[in-house]
Amino acid sequence: MKFKHYLKESSLSRIWKHNKEHDCGALSAFRSNYSRKENEQRNKSLLAKLKSKGYGVTKLNGIYPEGGKEGKENSFFVVDLNDSGKLFDDLKKLGEHFDQDSILFIPKNSISGENKAFLFGTNHEKNNFISYGQKLPFEKGKLGYKSPIYTSYVNGRPFIFEDVENEVLNPQTGYGNWAMNVVAEKDWRDIEI
Repeated sequence: MKFKHYLKESSLSRIWKHNKEHDCGALSAFRSNYSRKENEQRNKSLLAKLKSKGYGVTKLNGIYPEGGKEGKENSFFVVDLNDSGKLFDDLKKLGEHFDQDSILFIPKNSISGENKAFLFGTNHEKNNFISYGQKLPFEKGKLGYKSPIYTSYVNGRPFIFEDVENEVLNPQTGYGNWAMNVVAEKDWRDIEI
């Protein structure tokens, strides 16, 4: 097996394993009406907020139809490693905070078909394909396939929920954790890139 192929399979296997054991989700802070730098600041703020809540986070590359147009965005695959039961509510609040069209929630065992992942509308824009508070279920999770409504890529390979790029590790020192929590409390506009 070639190393590049192994990386693709390993990344998708890791997502499968996470979802077999925990609730997962995906979201971004990207919006098309912000500059690249502003979107990076917004995503850095989102990442700090997720990590400060104790979630496992992996960077993703995705394609999403924002405001009726398909666009590329950097987003995050989020895992409730502590099984807190708060992931859906936290993702919903963060989706609203960052004015996202929707968040993706992937209940435990959704990829295997025992549960159903769903998009949940988190803003009131009129031209969204999903309304505020609307739940749009996926019939089944598929690794290695594209979705017409929410596709991301891990090492160039599609994953209908999201694909893994790089896992984001927790800070390894007390000062690192302190700094992460300081960033989590800042307004995204005050975050340096």
